[in-house]
Amino acid sequence: MEILGLPLHPLIVHATVVIVPLAAIGAIAMSLIRWVRVRYGELVLLAAIGAPILTFITQQAGEDLSKRFTQPSPALQEHEALGSTLIWWTIGLLVAVVLVYLGQRLIDRENARGRLVLTIGTVLSLVFGIVTVVQCVRIGHAGATAVWAVG
Repeated sequence: MEILGLPLHPLIVHATVVIVPLAAIGAIAMSLIRWVRVRYGELVLLAAIGAPILTFITQQAGEDLSKRFTQPSPALQEHEALGSTLIWWTIGLLVAVVLVYLGQRLIDRENARGRLVLTIGTVLSLVFGIVTVVQCVRIGHAGATAVWAVG
């Protein structure tokens, strides 16, 4: 996968490392602070929808790029192994954000189930939000090490 002769992975990864952590941080803030849910709920939901899409495209481009290396370094192998897990964390994050968003809408309509849905979404947002950010850092560090490590 290329754009103008350049591998897609190093180009699209920059969008991924911005949108995915922003979606995770937004999910945490949205789950804990009502005015964030009300004011920025749609924006966080949009970022959470984009996160697994960008992650998938980045992973596919990375797999395509890795075919160019006949003997990948241990750092590159670690980057690939860690990177293959991010899609599941971003999907979980999306589910959590949908629950928080839906929970607030139910509360706004005075539906008794809204508080339960919001609570479940909050717990999931905290778990998936934190793990997603940690995994992004680990994956990014492994990728940077694979590219820039001397030796």
